[in-house]
Amino acid sequence: MADLKTTLTKTFALTPEIESLFRVSTFGDFGDLCGLHINEEDSNELFLVNELQWIMCRLEEAKNRIAYLKRPVKETSRLHKNAGGRYETSSGHEYTSGDIIEVLLRGDSFHETPYWIRTNVEHNGRDYYLVHYKDISMEGLAVRRR
Repeated sequence: MADLKTTLTKTFALTPEIESLFRVSTFGDFGDLCGLHINEEDSNELFLVNELQWIMCRLEEAKNRIAYLKRPVKETSRLHKNAGGRYETSSGHEYTSGDIIEVLLRGDSFHETPYWIRTNVEHNGRDYYLVHYKDISMEGLAVRRR
């Protein structure tokens, strides 16, 4: 039977493989596959490079998320708006546009228990909000920081 701990351990073990693939493909050097030697007149090779580029971008995102999960939780707190108009934790950590934030959501139709999600903070010209959760007020929201 599959379990969370085994799955997480195997996920963490992917990082060296992803990094090795990035080195071999030159994706790690250039952020794309422009360093690969391909025949620019071969339609199939152009197709393969395009598909591999798509895969590499998702592997880079996966690698970043794995690294994020490996970081310990430094603080669990509630947000309040400070004098500068930004939301901050009790330790004074401010959130601004583009920041990653973990928030505790109340139970819903899928989860009876409150659960943590990762999203980003953005600003709409009037106030900060959570991406994909605009209807949730940030004031008093339970958050944790890694």
